[in-house]
Amino acid sequence: MILRSARLKAVLVLTMLCALTGGRVCAGELAADVQRDLRRATFEVVQLKPAEGAVTYERPLPMDLMPYQQRNDKYRSIGTAFAIAANRYVTARHVIMVGLDSQFGPPALRDEAGKVYEIDQVLRFSDREDFVVFSLREQPKDVQYLKAGSKPALNQTVFSVGNALGQGVVIRDGIYTSDTPEEQDGQWSWLRFTAAASPGNSGGPLVDQRGRVIGVVLRKSPSENLNYALSITQVLNAKEGEGKVGSRTVVRLPIIDASETIVTDERIALPKPLAQFYSMYLEVMTGAMQRGTTQLLAHNAARLFPHGAGSERLLHVVEHAMFPVRLHEAQNGIWVMGAANARTVQLEHNGFVQLDGGTLRLRAPDGASLSALYGDSKLFMDLFLNAYPLRRAVGTDSVRVTSLGKATKEGTYTDAYGRLWQVRAWAIPYEDAMLTVISLPTPEGSAGFFFRASAAVTELVNLQEQLLLDYVYVTMEGTLAQWQAYLEQKSVQPKVFETLKLEIDPERRVRFQSRRCELVVTPTLLKLSKDSVLRMNFAFFRDGEPTVWDVGGLAMRESGQTQNWINVWRKSEPSSGSPENLQSDWNKAKAHEFPYNATISNESGETRISTSVVAAGAGDAAKIRYGLRIIAEGTQPQEAMSRKLDLLQHAFKVLEQ
Repeated sequence: MILRSARLKAVLVLTMLCALTGGRVCAGELAADVQRDLRRATFEVVQLKPAEGAVTYERPLPMDLMPYQQRNDKYRSIGTAFAIAANRYVTARHVIMVGLDSQFGPPALRDEAGKVYEIDQVLRFSDREDFVVFSLREQPKDVQYLKAGSKPALNQTVFSVGNALGQGVVIRDGIYTSDTPEEQDGQWSWLRFTAAASPGNSGGPLVDQRGRVIGVVLRKSPSENLNYALSITQVLNAKEGEGKVGSRTVVRLPIIDASETIVTDERIALPKPLAQFYSMYLEVMTGAMQRGTTQLLAHNAARLFPHGAGSERLLHVVEHAMFPVRLHEAQNGIWVMGAANARTVQLEHNGFVQLDGGTLRLRAPDGASLSALYGDSKLFMDLFLNAYPLRRAVGTDSVRVTSLGKATKEGTYTDAYGRLWQVRAWAIPYEDAMLTVISLPTPEGSAGFFFRASAAVTELVNLQEQLLLDYVYVTMEGTLAQWQAYLEQKSVQPKVFETLKLEIDPERRVRFQSRRCELVVTPTLLKLSKDSVLRMNFAFFRDGEPTVWDVGGLAMRESGQTQNWINVWRKSEPSSGSPENLQSDWNKAKAHEFPYNATISNESGETRISTSVVAAGAGDAAKIRYGLRIIAEGTQPQEAMSRKLDLLQHAFKVLEQ
């Protein structure tokens, strides 16, 4: 457990114990001059609180519910540090790394008088041993340096010194109980002790009865008062001018049941200014994450979609997914679409936001232009926050956030299939986090994914989320009026739109053409208006050797209030090793057997009629077929449905064989 959150109740308990025991809990049997020197050597590690920025709330924040010091201090406390020599200070690695990409700015030291000192150079560093040695830009006048002591005998009294709970330096006693091997390889031993270690103690000194430092306090046991420190010998014997960046990370992806263990063991030449050190550290960790992901994908390339037998079904079907879903490998090795269980929040003027976990679909309210939605990050986030429950905890209360303002970072990412995703991140200053949305502009608004993560790891999470975009199935749908507006936004359209032609004249004619097929819809076939709905069912399928993401089918509906549809969809001949249901469906379409026999059927209050067609002159040898279907509300006669199907056959042309 990282020791850096504040708990007022625990502070009150400490104060009472100190009073009841005459100060022994706070200082044990340390002499007064030793206590004085310890306080002069020990500092609070703090960060300057950021401004609220553009964050707004549904009501004023009840700041009076927060402890006085917490609400009035312009700094937040994150740990403890101590001096060991002239302009040489020690703290825990995890304390100093709180400043990595932090909105609170870099850590600094604060003395008892409240003066703050900026960190200058990082001198020594170790990831695994969890320590850092650094210098300050200005040396405190009355600083005392702690002398190193040897490891005491077991069950000897020791004292933890630190900024417990962010309420000032406290000295508490206990005993040194044991050594325990470092968890990964047993390369060294942690010191175990019973002196209390509260959030905020991290990085502070563990001292003996003479006030000599024997260790760096790092963490407490989660279930008992048996805490951990790193021997000061490890710090003093560390190689000068070297920063050890080392970790063992297991890389996983939610699309496949596989993992890759990445061992990082790199060196950063020191000293380095703190900001430069952060940059170099992040570069190392980003490289390790990318290396691990690359290895994971390479080692499983034969089974990853769209490769391997497990991908065959998805490469031969055309589904519709208005709510974007990720493909993933099921336990039987077959690639499937994830199931959505979206929660819908209605917006004014027929808009809505749907959320499911970290997935979203946004339909822009009537009157909100698509260009504004794509270009104004504040507008987008304000709409999104109607559904996403972002709240700020204030004491025992919490207040809903209504706006985060404009995005702090904006960019784009093009996936392997030419889809252009907008990547936008909004700062949440009060919790040092970022809310990132990766969205695909659509005719109705936007569809994509979001995540909320600490500022320090946001970029690493973002890299993985972008990689997963290659495994997203999504349909584009909108009214004819929405499609007209979308077609004007060429800069946000997927690359495949360069090969498509869509001409819309509401109430008169809709013409779609790709290099695969052509469809012309007029009121004779389907009643048209600006409220008629056009659905492009994009799918993954093979186009020769490569797999493409292209229009695999089209559906049109009279309006959102009716169930009168026309539908066309692409079918490719499955291989002999494909699932049996694919082969059966293909054979039925080829032989014009039901449901492709132009005979009506009734289903859920609708009448349906279907057939299949091929390119002119292709005959039975055609490798590509298209299914055609008419859906009408209620019970309709065979003759009327046959006429409609005949009209659809004349309006549709297959261009590929």
